[in-house]
Amino acid sequence: MPKIGICVKNLTSGGAEKQAVLLANSLAPCHQVAFIILNGGKVHQKYIEMLSPEVNIVKFGGGRRERIAQYRRYVKTTSPDLIFSYLTAANFYSVMAARGTSTKVITGLRNSKLPLSKHIADALLSRWGAAACVCNCESGKRHFAATGFKGSRIEVIPNCFDPIDDYREKPVRDTVNVITVGRFVAQKDYRTAVKAVAEASRKCPQLRFTIIGYGELENQVRGWVDEEKIGGITRILINSDRIADELRDADIYLSTSLFEGISNSIMEGMNADMPVVATPVGDNEALVKDGVNGYIDAVGDYAAMGRHIAALADDIALRRDMGRRSKELLNENFTKALFAGRYNSLITKILDK
Repeated sequence: MPKIGICVKNLTSGGAEKQAVLLANSLAPCHQVAFIILNGGKVHQKYIEMLSPEVNIVKFGGGRRERIAQYRRYVKTTSPDLIFSYLTAANFYSVMAARGTSTKVITGLRNSKLPLSKHIADALLSRWGAAACVCNCESGKRHFAATGFKGSRIEVIPNCFDPIDDYREKPVRDTVNVITVGRFVAQKDYRTAVKAVAEASRKCPQLRFTIIGYGELENQVRGWVDEEKIGGITRILINSDRIADELRDADIYLSTSLFEGISNSIMEGMNADMPVVATPVGDNEALVKDGVNGYIDAVGDYAAMGRHIAALADDIALRRDMGRRSKELLNENFTKALFAGRYNSLITKILDK
């Protein structure tokens, strides 16, 4: 039974961290799996509780050099066959820890673009350290292969969504709630989201807006809501622990990102049986089929988004039909079984070389 390590820098809230946990659980039935946390002091208990009892949890502590030394000793003494790492820091530490050993490292890219410094670091690792690199989206592979990465070593494995709930039809209500979830950073383009909802609300007085997130642009987000005069219909929830409940109570999911990989937050909206209005970035068009389970509008085109939100708000039958298709698309393409199969095929391919 192959010994597999899965390495993250921290185990705090984030899409990459959750996918690492899902990968550990998916591989545990067929492999000896160790979940390696480089900074053992930064751990959210909810993720520890999500890990299967079959998964061995390994934490390192101390300063950066001390943690790297601990990691290197761990690799030398336990000799994992393969390590999957998540994000640039963990990619670098894993390659360094495995140098001079028989352990192979597969680095991870979780977006369709990276800041320049991280892009350069990961490109170098893909060429001179990693046995392969997993990218979670086709758009990312195209971008990275054209900008310094070794394209033949990039494997595309989409994110997994688990568990996928049974479809539940949305009830008739007096209001229609648009929801968006994400960090308050420039990438998410909250200004366009606010303007789109403001545009739709002028046609649909029943509209309500829920924003869930946290981050450096919180004050700007609040300012844009005030500027568009939609404070009376808008709730801003910071670090909510009720995201799943809020999604189930919402009717339309909105994503205005400037770039993405494959969006976990859109998947959350699909799992909550909602139509999605999104931008054509990353692999969003693999999640949202225009006119089928939502609409795809150009980046920054708040007027088109507003029209589509208004159309959905005024037609419960359309919302329900598209929400049903969202759930079907999740089940067709992003199950835990498909995810495990793709990773097991990659493990066999790498270890048989």
